[in-house]
Amino acid sequence: MKKTYLFFLLISISLLTNAQWNTNTSENLKVADLTSADIVTVGTADGRTYVVYYAPFEGDYFLRVQLLNDDGTKLLEPDGVVLARRKSGSATYVFSAAVDADDNLIVGFQYEKGDTLRALFNGVTPKGKLLLGEVGLELGPGLSPSVVPLGNGDVAVAWDNNDTINYQKVNINGGGAIWPQPKILTTPDGVTLPQLVAHTNGTFGMVYQQKTSFPFSNLYEQRYDNDGNALWASPVQLSDYATAIFHSYSVLGIGDDTYVGYYGNSSGQRRFDGFVQRINADGSLPWGLNGSGFASYTGAFDPNCFDVNIAYETGAAQIWAVSTKSDADQFNYGIAVQKFDMASGSKLLGDNGKTVFEINPNSERQVGNLSLCPSGPIFTFYDITNKLYATGLDRNGNFEWPGDKSEVGATTNAKSRYGFTSVKHNQAIAVWQETRDGADYAYAQNIYCDGTTGIILPVTLTNLKGSLNNRIVTLSWQTKSESNNKGFHIQRSADGSIFSTVSYVATKATVGNSNTLLDYSATDIKPSNGNNFYRIKQEDNDGRFTYSNVVLIKNTQTFGMHMNNVYPNPSNGDLNIYVESTATDKVSFVVTDATGKIVKQLNADLTNGNNNIHINIANLSAGNYFIKLISKNFYENAVQHFIKH
Repeated sequence: MKKTYLFFLLISISLLTNAQWNTNTSENLKVADLTSADIVTVGTADGRTYVVYYAPFEGDYFLRVQLLNDDGTKLLEPDGVVLARRKSGSATYVFSAAVDADDNLIVGFQYEKGDTLRALFNGVTPKGKLLLGEVGLELGPGLSPSVVPLGNGDVAVAWDNNDTINYQKVNINGGGAIWPQPKILTTPDGVTLPQLVAHTNGTFGMVYQQKTSFPFSNLYEQRYDNDGNALWASPVQLSDYATAIFHSYSVLGIGDDTYVGYYGNSSGQRRFDGFVQRINADGSLPWGLNGSGFASYTGAFDPNCFDVNIAYETGAAQIWAVSTKSDADQFNYGIAVQKFDMASGSKLLGDNGKTVFEINPNSERQVGNLSLCPSGPIFTFYDITNKLYATGLDRNGNFEWPGDKSEVGATTNAKSRYGFTSVKHNQAIAVWQETRDGADYAYAQNIYCDGTTGIILPVTLTNLKGSLNNRIVTLSWQTKSESNNKGFHIQRSADGSIFSTVSYVATKATVGNSNTLLDYSATDIKPSNGNNFYRIKQEDNDGRFTYSNVVLIKNTQTFGMHMNNVYPNPSNGDLNIYVESTATDKVSFVVTDATGKIVKQLNADLTNGNNNIHINIANLSAGNYFIKLISKNFYENAVQHFIKH
């Protein structure tokens, strides 16, 4: 038999991207063109970043939210969506945000009604839909709400209300408060600034400050069951050190235990020590009152210790902590890290922790949350020049990066309101407020665990190429370098828009790393008739991925098998199938119902030329059906529709 080869057209199509991160840290990503006041930053489980910020509006403020993809692309409206069409007054106040298991953002804030501030709750989905409508849910008089998701759409909310704390449970699916009235925590001395943390079975903890002599307080915690009832006979005092009132501390919920990083003083003077405290589910303090000290200096040198931020790696037996230190006059600053054994509270990096930056006139000060890379901790800091940096450490607290630090925000403008997300896809996101062009705006920048910024491709791919011969598509590509590479998904599309994976090729590089040229190829033995768009989706070991260029192979077939007609149609018994074939072959005819379920199959021998095949459908129920021709050697697998009476 004479073979007729296909004419094919191969076209390379450039891949357009909308990535915003760049390596120029003097520019960064401007989160919005609106000016900003307070900012809160929250990362999602899949590496996206919510930025919540106050924006001025007609002499008042509205709270807005933007969502950034892990490449820096803005996913919501250019300036974000408004969380509630209620003005927050002419001043801004503390607010809090968290992400639930579905990556919905939940926010507690406040608005001004007459001369009274009232606590407010709302949330937004990753697609920008407000969970509780355009005005949100009013909780009652007060301000500075704290929120924590409890699962199944339930959220605990607590807020200040005239020296008492009110708390309520809200369901974002049902759209309202669960308890008829907010519950109240109060003491004769007054309580303020609750910070909520989730535990198991719908229980939650409330870390709060009980007022002493202004401007000081003591830290306490109380636990609550699913109905908001206190689990402990009385709140547990966490420390007898005086802590700064109205100052939020670093709080983690790990299983049924709470961990708090804080600083305070015992003398009422300008002298501060740092601590990490653990609170068990029964209210006991296994590390003792005050917890474990960040450092235990002896002798004349005893620096101040501020802002102890803590972080935990799932499954680990240690808690990491970072703290800013200063001299006695709080004029020069530096940074240290510490690691605590979770069972005993013992310090694992020496009595005084590991010094990252000595106390010095350059005055490095840690800001934002502490995050963890696979190799160790990562955090952001600024110095006397107002430049913003990040540094990464190994598990012993030693520098991991060349030069010991990387620039995140290279300008010397005034900065504030810092946020830093947990590491996802091998990067964390820094967000801050900065004065540029005479006004304050929100900016963001990514930082990878190796200290680099911008869009860094883990694998350097050369152009994807393809060809078609004897009904088989062959694709080829090369890598000039590979880092942490897992492999390549070969993807095909009929329209160049919606792609699906047809095969997979694992990396040839040893443990995914290579600095030499590597050749790869793949075949598609059953391409579709007409247009076949191909691309390579490269995936690395931590879930990040990139795409190659796209190639189009246009198949104009002149041979094969064509199922031209089925008759009679409709039919209540025998169905005839008319097939033209350019070869002799064994084939199958597969009948499916409207849901795609296979209800009948027939094998047949086709000859070169015209073929009439009979199939009995008398036992099928009345309805719509589809019949498909499947050939071992040919790929013209046309589908015909018929109706059974």
